[in-house]
Amino acid sequence: MRTKWLLIALPLAILAFLLQSAFWVPTFASQANGNPGRLETFVRASIGEVKHLNPAVSSDFTANQFMDENLFEGLVTLDENLEMAGKLAERWTQTEAAYVAVLPERTLKDGRPANAQAVLEQLEGAWKRGELGDLGRSIQALSLTPATERADSVTVLAKNAKGKEEPLDVAITVRVPERVRLELSQIEPKLFERLADVLGPRYFDALPNTDPRFAAKKPEELALSRPKLSELLLVGEHNPIITFYLRPGVRWHDGVPFTAEDVKFNFQAITNPKNASPRAGAFDSVKSVETVGELVARVTYKRLYSPAILDWTQTLVPRHLLDDAALEREKRERQLNEREKAQLTLRTTAFNRNPVGTGPFRFVKWLPNQYIHVTRNDAYWGAKARYRDFYHRAIPDYLTTELEFGAGAVDMYDALPHQADRYRKDSRYQVLSGNEGAFTYIGYNQRRPVFQDARVRRALGMALDVDAIIKYVLSGEGKRATGPYYSITPYDDPSVKPLPHDTKAAADLFAQAGWKRNARGILEKDGKTLSFTMVTNAGNPQRKAIMTIAQDAWSKLGVDVKIQDFEWTVFLEDFIHKSNFDAVVLAWGGGGSNPDIHAIWHSSQTHLYEHNYISYQSPQADELIMKIRTTYDPKEIVELAHQLHRVIAEDQPYTFLYEPLKPYVFDKRIALQGPDGSWQKLTTPPSGDVFQFFRSWRKQSQPEPVP
Repeated sequence: MRTKWLLIALPLAILAFLLQSAFWVPTFASQANGNPGRLETFVRASIGEVKHLNPAVSSDFTANQFMDENLFEGLVTLDENLEMAGKLAERWTQTEAAYVAVLPERTLKDGRPANAQAVLEQLEGAWKRGELGDLGRSIQALSLTPATERADSVTVLAKNAKGKEEPLDVAITVRVPERVRLELSQIEPKLFERLADVLGPRYFDALPNTDPRFAAKKPEELALSRPKLSELLLVGEHNPIITFYLRPGVRWHDGVPFTAEDVKFNFQAITNPKNASPRAGAFDSVKSVETVGELVARVTYKRLYSPAILDWTQTLVPRHLLDDAALEREKRERQLNEREKAQLTLRTTAFNRNPVGTGPFRFVKWLPNQYIHVTRNDAYWGAKARYRDFYHRAIPDYLTTELEFGAGAVDMYDALPHQADRYRKDSRYQVLSGNEGAFTYIGYNQRRPVFQDARVRRALGMALDVDAIIKYVLSGEGKRATGPYYSITPYDDPSVKPLPHDTKAAADLFAQAGWKRNARGILEKDGKTLSFTMVTNAGNPQRKAIMTIAQDAWSKLGVDVKIQDFEWTVFLEDFIHKSNFDAVVLAWGGGGSNPDIHAIWHSSQTHLYEHNYISYQSPQADELIMKIRTTYDPKEIVELAHQLHRVIAEDQPYTFLYEPLKPYVFDKRIALQGPDGSWQKLTTPPSGDVFQFFRSWRKQSQPEPVP
């Protein structure tokens, strides 16, 4: 009997304690009394714990968002209307250097052998006679470049001693012939189509793979490489050039000037394989980054790459703290052993927990699993932040976060939809939401044989009632996603419809794929059951609810699925980065201004730490991705993106679930303060980025009416 009353009394006592806390927990107003510094301090809460603060190697969206808003900056940025604007670069130009190979074995249009002088005369004559139309106005100069040799390589599959195929890098010597260099005032994607009218319709045909200009040390390696050799020496080669003119007077937080050498270093660091940067794929088209004086960086590309400028929104890290000399100093200072020295890279350097950037805030302190503290950079080159201090708190669950927010210990948090709905009815708070460009999905690891059949992936998607998930899990704060592009962009194809919720059709697809229920009611094929584990990160109730709903829906069709969640950093490092999972519930975010989704969907991006961690491989998708990268006509890019959207939607490598309409809850006293001290109400800009104007935010001591 005593136990019974104890079980009744204990919950009541806890409830009473929580209720009375409302009378003594310090509210925001009471915190600010006698402490005006509280008005200059902003505290944001997030579920995910940041692993490291280095944008060159991080793939954590929470960390990237925090870094990009506060600590680091890119050469360019996107404004509130998703238009390109200068950041560390004041301005930039886009030009081109193009090359036409001299091939004496070919015949020109006028019947002459294609020697250097003849090719140059043909092109120069057509230019000066005005036969090239608009292209002629773009050409600035023509010249001959001498023949040379260069070292290159290709990766092929070769059998090892045990007869198993494995990747092999083959060193190739390329004998580059004399070439005519054309300097162009703008990028000309159709240049060689036009020059073919001058030199002959077949002049720009690819070199044969048997061309003697290619050589390797071993004949058998050369033979294996032949299918890829023609890519190493193009008859017509585009080299687009972006020249960035950097903003003078910018300094890193430690006072060292920001220069073009930093731009060059970041390219080298991101593309260095030992750093395993997930952003390396974005720069695989870059041929070189050169410094032209202290404040001019020239980026030359190997080939046409239309989204190039967008990649330089990538935020930059300081060369003087991370180059080889700096890493050597760190090895000595930390007294690392030989094994630790060999493992020290940008991914493991101490910089990742003590970062230095150029942004409006400077790093102060990091207590793992508690908070990151940054303070205003009063030496910032641009408009100074209104807040003096910013704390990014890691709180492991939404209930605790809400309690902290209600107590005034947190000024803003990423609320769950049902929580935000309550705050919309409370005059003490404000809620901002918008479609920031994100979608949640279930991804299927196609390294696993069970997921290599698109019918299985489609059946799993059709078994889910996604509209019910949006209604009950998101409280209606979401819309159906249908493919790899965000609906706020022109690249999303509105003609693609979401998968229907149809359990009968899903069962039929399983049957067509050869899966039949066994005696235990589990789908089975060739003696193997349709069994797998689905994972996600801990602390996200929406994703956990999705897993539970999917497990229930799939089990009714005979799918044996287990579900697990893991702490965020463990989840990333042990599962996502290593593609060590069966199925995963995750989301992509970060807007959608770039039509290039090579890093996520191209078949070359399936290695460790790269973003195509489900190992999606489609020749058709690969071809469209590369066409998007080499097309400069905006309308044509949109059409190609729509085709890519349809291909991926048909393949269903993800079950595309929904785009969340993400709500943020704020104290009502937070408003936007203009240079003259006037106040304006916080609103969501067209970009959907609630934090677009964070530097102008400030707390009012008492809520005042604002327009």
